[in-house]
Amino acid sequence: MGYSAALRRRTEQTGRPIRVGVVGAGQMGSGLIAQICQTPGMTVAAVADIVPEKAVAALENAGLTDIVNAGSKLDAAHCAVAEERPVALSDGLMLPELDLDIVLEVSGVPEIAALIAYTCITKKMDVALMTVEADITVGPLLSRMANAGDSVYTICRGDEPVECLKLVEYAEDLGLTVISAGKGKNNPNRPHSVPADNEAEAARKNMNPRMLTEFTDGTKTQLEMAALSNATGFPVEVEGMHGREVNVAELAEQLIPVTDGGFLESDGPVVEYVTGDVAPGVFVIVKSESDVVTHELDYLKLGKGPYYLFYRPWHIASIEAPLSIAEAVLNRRPDFQSTTVTTEVVARAKSALESGTVLEGMGGDHYYGWAVPAEKARREKLVPIGLLNSATLTASKGTDEFLTYNDLQLDESRPLVAMRRMQDTLVAKGVI
Repeated sequence: MGYSAALRRRTEQTGRPIRVGVVGAGQMGSGLIAQICQTPGMTVAAVADIVPEKAVAALENAGLTDIVNAGSKLDAAHCAVAEERPVALSDGLMLPELDLDIVLEVSGVPEIAALIAYTCITKKMDVALMTVEADITVGPLLSRMANAGDSVYTICRGDEPVECLKLVEYAEDLGLTVISAGKGKNNPNRPHSVPADNEAEAARKNMNPRMLTEFTDGTKTQLEMAALSNATGFPVEVEGMHGREVNVAELAEQLIPVTDGGFLESDGPVVEYVTGDVAPGVFVIVKSESDVVTHELDYLKLGKGPYYLFYRPWHIASIEAPLSIAEAVLNRRPDFQSTTVTTEVVARAKSALESGTVLEGMGGDHYYGWAVPAEKARREKLVPIGLLNSATLTASKGTDEFLTYNDLQLDESRPLVAMRRMQDTLVAKGVI
């Protein structure tokens, strides 16, 4: 049974659609709200944004009426949900208090996303994240908490890590051996790219220059592939990954062991990204270990074995997110969790940084992300990139140098830092 049929049945049985609360009414959040409202069997019951008028506008643009702007008034929000009137709020932490089925976080801010997820899980409410940066930082902790209780924690369908994981699962279900898995990147890395370099392009794309810089400096790709690594347990073969220019037609010839003509030093499986014509798609390279199966796959024109390409040429972000809502609420299963600590994304200086510098967040002037084995990050005390916003350097750093715990002062009162400290302790104890 597909989700649409199951959602119709659930609505008939319960007398109401799945009630979704959304945190964040920016560009992505607004599109997501509209998409949910187009999905039979779902409705957006509440939207929280620091500017509640933006939440009202997002609900109106999705075609909803009779909207209540409750601001910070929880009692008014309770009444609105009970009366089946969509409600706008000023604080996402109010959503787990309401009679909702799931909270969907699309703030784009790791600190907010992690705190929303943590609060939902402690309130026994399902929660889905669109902010992969939060999952990279504390995802294993949140997954363990949710899985030990009565809620579902998941990263949403539609982004590359999740869609690539689905290809991995498909290949493994067929009994094929995964050699490499990853995504296409739209452009080569420019690690020292800063917002000032991207202002014109950001204006053309109606984007914040810092958001665009997180893509151009490679941080976003490092984060996404590290998330895939932690969901599958597949490592990166080299720090930062190879990142070579490889087109779709060459993937099954290049992302294989060097002994068979590719450039991978290992037999896999590994996580990787490429430039070329692969973006916005995701891929998995598999190997057939059976001569009979190889013959059959060749006959079916999948390629010339024993290596084959499974390729999905698109990912459609917020459009696919309702699939994860349905999977969580109907089937009580997550689409994507970071269940291992295999890879960390740490920070390298974009330029010489002086002691006393208060660090900006990702996509700023100060650092870019770099994927490394988790063992190296622990051994060398490299700081997870998600913790660095507003940290103060206590030592000068040269261009491309790694930032370590010895180089800076973190604000230990931040919930994200506290959650990460807890996760690190559990990892050290072997619990995660």
